[in-house]
Amino acid sequence: MTEHYIVHQGHVACSLGVMHEGYLPDFLMFANTIEVTQGVRLMPPVGMPEEREWVQNLAKRKQSNVIFAVLVHEPTAEGQTYRYIGHTGIHAIKWPDGTAVTGTLLGNSKNWLQGYGTEAKLLLLFHAFQMLGLRKLTSEVKAFNARSLGHLLKCGYRIIGRYTKQDYHYGSYVDRILLEVFREDWKPIWDAYQADHALPKLTEEQRTLIGKETGLV
Repeated sequence: MTEHYIVHQGHVACSLGVMHEGYLPDFLMFANTIEVTQGVRLMPPVGMPEEREWVQNLAKRKQSNVIFAVLVHEPTAEGQTYRYIGHTGIHAIKWPDGTAVTGTLLGNSKNWLQGYGTEAKLLLLFHAFQMLGLRKLTSEVKAFNARSLGHLLKCGYRIIGRYTKQDYHYGSYVDRILLEVFREDWKPIWDAYQADHALPKLTEEQRTLIGKETGLV
């Protein structure tokens, strides 16, 4: 039975925990599924030795990279347990600038559009802004990835530009959308989440923006 070590407890559907080797069998399935990796920079094939080394070295790199397991809440007869569905992280932490880059990988498409990415990101930003004292976070999404763009916008990120024809994708090149979020952008959303125990929703303006930026409208 896999042990779970919770760091940030979520109110709705998922929490953030310590990433450890017990999750690697599930992670390897995610990491070698093209449907999952096409929206991120991870490139299959991915093997156990390299990923075991990655997890073992996380503690050595936490001054610049902090990684959490994303753990979905699952009710049981005894109460509640957790299920690993991916991970989320704060990367390239830079001082004295107080900046970093965020990214998330959720493994199974059945876990997409369930609010897990949004709650995980809210908890990650709490760690970044309130515990690490960072000032600004950035993120990038491939221009077809409306799902990831949506959960970033819900958490307070703003689109600030794009790299055109930046990423190779199935025989052609796609744009990469650039986003940033400051503590003051995220904090009101966090406060509402704390008060209501409900996840933020996209506004109609944001939905229109996603359609425009991803070419879906």
